[in-house]
Amino acid sequence: MHKIQEVSEQSPWEISLHDKPSVLIVDDDKEVRDSLEYALISSNMQVTLCENGTEALLAAMSGYYDYIITDFKMPGMHGIELVRRLREVLPPLVVIVGMSSLEVDVPFLKAGANDFLLKPFVPYNVAMMLDGGDIPA
Repeated sequence: MHKIQEVSEQSPWEISLHDKPSVLIVDDDKEVRDSLEYALISSNMQVTLCENGTEALLAAMSGYYDYIITDFKMPGMHGIELVRRLREVLPPLVVIVGMSSLEVDVPFLKAGANDFLLKPFVPYNVAMMLDGGDIPA
């Protein structure tokens, strides 16, 4: 994680204003957003919630995120398009997609996703994964 040095000379995504990992969660399902938020905050992470791709692009352009977790199927902009757009404007970051299947994995990898989560998932397992711990089977 980057430490603050000369804030005026760096773009927002080059620095982190927090000592804890920052996560952007993008999902149109409020229950998924809320459960992930609770698990990640409980694991001492900074969390921002967005319910669609447009909100996520705006959030990503105005802040710094160590991780972005996005759903695949959302109204408006699908997750693949979101990942593609994020990769065009942001430095490398970890993007985790909330779905995994052969039809989805290849397009997401080509768009720039780093990892996949198979829904349904246990929110605390996601927190452990982001924190570098082992995920229980």
